Amino acid sequence: MISDEGAALLSCTVLFISWLCFKPPVPIISPGWAALFSVTIFKRELWSIVLGVVARTPWLTKTILIAILSYILFKSGKLDNKGHAEGNANGTLDGPDPSSDASVLNLLLFPSRTSHTRLFPKKHSFTYSYLLVGIPVGWRGAVGSFLSADLSDEELARKSVFGRPWFSVGAGDYLERGGENLGLRGKLEAYLRSQGEDIQDYPYAYLVTAPRFLGYSFNPVSFWYLYNDCKELQAMILEVNNTFDERRMYLLKDSAMSTDSDDNWTLVENPRSKFRQTWPKDFHVSPFNSRKGSYALSAQDPFSPLFSDTGKIDNTITLKSSKAHAKLIARVFSTEPGIDPTTLGFWRKVGFIASWWWVGLVTFPRIVREAAKLFFRRKLHVWFRPEVLKDTIGRHATKDEILENSVRYISPIPSPTEELFSPTPTSSTERSQSKAIEIKVTTPLFYARLARYSHISEYLSKELLQDDESDRAFYVSDPHSILQLLEASAKMEETVPSASPINRFSVTDRILWRFLQWLRNHVRPSVRQPHRPNHVDIRHFGLSQLDRHALRCDRLDQARLYRQVVTKLLLSDIVAFGQPEILDGASYIIRVTLSYILVHALRMFWASILDSAGTRTRMCYSAEQEAWCEFVPS
Repeated sequence: MISDEGAALLSCTVLFISWLCFKPPVPIISPGWAALFSVTIFKRELWSIVLGVVARTPWLTKTILIAILSYILFKSGKLDNKGHAEGNANGTLDGPDPSSDASVLNLLLFPSRTSHTRLFPKKHSFTYSYLLVGIPVGWRGAVGSFLSADLSDEELARKSVFGRPWFSVGAGDYLERGGENLGLRGKLEAYLRSQGEDIQDYPYAYLVTAPRFLGYSFNPVSFWYLYNDCKELQAMILEVNNTFDERRMYLLKDSAMSTDSDDNWTLVENPRSKFRQTWPKDFHVSPFNSRKGSYALSAQDPFSPLFSDTGKIDNTITLKSSKAHAKLIARVFSTEPGIDPTTLGFWRKVGFIASWWWVGLVTFPRIVREAAKLFFRRKLHVWFRPEVLKDTIGRHATKDEILENSVRYISPIPSPTEELFSPTPTSSTERSQSKAIEIKVTTPLFYARLARYSHISEYLSKELLQDDESDRAFYVSDPHSILQLLEASAKMEETVPSASPINRFSVTDRILWRFLQWLRNHVRPSVRQPHRPNHVDIRHFGLSQLDRHALRCDRLDQARLYRQVVTKLLLSDIVAFGQPEILDGASYIIRVTLSYILVHALRMFWASILDSAGTRTRMCYSAEQEAWCEFVPS
């Protein structure tokens, strides 16, 4: 006879083995939810197993408690190791001269507060605690398992017992995307070169930012302080991130330096310990503010004068409307002098972690809470997010926009980095008169929009002819010239043969490609999408140009991935108002439901087996008892 506990374990085992042995291209069930339902339905039996194991092994509970305590001690331990740039094993300086006075720029922790005050159209204000850390740019190392700066994942694994310190600052989170191997100093120099600056003008740099806590961080703004040879603050970089995963860097020079008036800089006399500058607003940060207006910064030099101070943060950013009226004042300031983490003992570090571990985790929820107040209580107007401009870093691609990798592999479409296109000149005269056209994809939405069109030239022309540039997914330096090229390429499309190498695919793949073709040519979306052609296309192309490139792709996996994503996009236009997330939600609900049905069916199946086994046992017992009664004399 199989016990209830055995039936529970056997059911979970059958589910797990079935999932390992059979993984369909489109999952019918959700393994995670199947496991959760298994635990829920068999909770009584599984709980009996757990209690039985604990009862038989009383040392297990003690072992778990010791393991948890050891984890805390290991994560907080080894905190007396100096991690500063003093030539020891825990820290190195990648700056201009390790033996220079740059070492006086200490690694510091800044317990701080931030406040926001909205002046109009409705008044609203709030303030809350905030944690900042100051990193001498070029310093790489770790203070035990407490804090690390500018270390790769491999280096963190060597320096920390569990592979990640409590607080960390990594180069991959700042300036341009990627480039973690360059380090903070290398990425800073690359950015300065891209802005036409001489890196020798800024031998010293200091980064003030919100650190990651156990790998998580939401960092609205980071401050880069750039110093000259005389240790005077000459420039700052404000790195602004919004809640849409977009980023904008502003290089602000000392207002005492000469500036071209065409750049809209405002020249303000700069005191010795204050850095002041204004610049035009061109980045969407809050849904309650448009992209018009300007910013004004007033920043305290943390180490003025000449690196002699112990460190103090006091930065104020004022948002002004297009009519130069102060609209919003945001301030972040340290509440006490900077704390050198290398001077903290074990228990002070434990107390610091206990006091500040939660601050970074609640930054985003706090923003959402204040936004809800502005929307529901103050009834502020909401500005929908426009697409980013040329100098802004777009968001990461979603799983429905992974077309970027496929399109870049199967077709010469630019990636979200600056690329130059130059027509090939045919003569020396044309060579002297030719000019390059700069094309930059600013958002991964470009690929999702492009895939909806049958002709590349049609999509690009429609985007370029729109008067509103705020919704454009790419940047072109010379729209007039590119329109001429697109017009010429459209005439060439008539000569392109319609045959495609679809026969090299399997029968299933061919059916799915034909379904995609049917979607393009015979189905119209239920709602008009702003980036889908709403007229009848008289050009009889069975598949789009990108579809043909995918069919000719050498890598079949890339072609299949492209087909799956495009089919999902077109289906979402038909039944989900152009939102693939709605299809994801429906698919998720179906798989969860099927997971529950499967687990419940297994439960009923094993219950019937147990009932049958129990009936046979009772019958055998009754027959034996009757035979025994006949044997024993009354």
